[in-house]
Amino acid sequence: MSDGAVALVTNGGYGVGREIVRLLDAAGWRVAVGARPGEFDNGRLKPPAEAATIHHGLISSATDCNRVINEVVDQHGRVDAVVCNTLRAGLSFETPLERIGATEWDRHMAGYLSGPFYLVRAALQSMLAQGQGRIVLVVPVEGGRGSVGQASMGVSSTGLVTLARRMAREVAGRGVTVNTVVAGIVDEGFSLDDMPSDLAAQVTSSVPAGRLGQRSEVADLVRYLCAPEAGYITGQVIAVDGGFGT
Repeated sequence: MSDGAVALVTNGGYGVGREIVRLLDAAGWRVAVGARPGEFDNGRLKPPAEAATIHHGLISSATDCNRVINEVVDQHGRVDAVVCNTLRAGLSFETPLERIGATEWDRHMAGYLSGPFYLVRAALQSMLAQGQGRIVLVVPVEGGRGSVGQASMGVSSTGLVTLARRMAREVAGRGVTVNTVVAGIVDEGFSLDDMPSDLAAQVTSSVPAGRLGQRSEVADLVRYLCAPEAGYITGQVIAVDGGFGT
């Protein structure tokens, strides 16, 4: 499936997403990158050199998700894998539960729960017609750890895990696998050097492995789950987090 196959990677312009793009390209995939409207316009962030095509849209929009999948199929002839990367750049400091407003809650769920559903639903039609496909959801470890101020991310991440498991059962007999990768704290997107020394030490010491992860450690698992060799792996939730989520 990998040599000449087509993958769509969302949030592929930075951090773990960019590394996923690089590794899939190195494995012989044609990689389409999903990005927010105007994401590369200001010059601070450049599209990955490995990207075959760039597709702009809001993942919170079902219309945009359908359009992006149609663009990928129109331009490449097929879509064999979708990597829906929900990781954000940097450490995530959110609002305590009692202070989350309805608008903030709805906006988060639209982007981090409903949006990934819209995208994979749109891609499934093409994959089922082909008789094969790979779907990988990448979610942050902070969401499921019960951290203060992480209620929104915890709910959306847990919802995606459940969605992936249910979807995996529905489509396993039709050649499509669906898995979730839980990404730990990686050293891309923020610098410990920019933090107060006590906070930097606290971040590192909170990981049982005693270090932050490398983005390649997460990306390489995603690459494998997209490969033909992973055809018997589906419905799984695999953490790459140095024990942080345990």
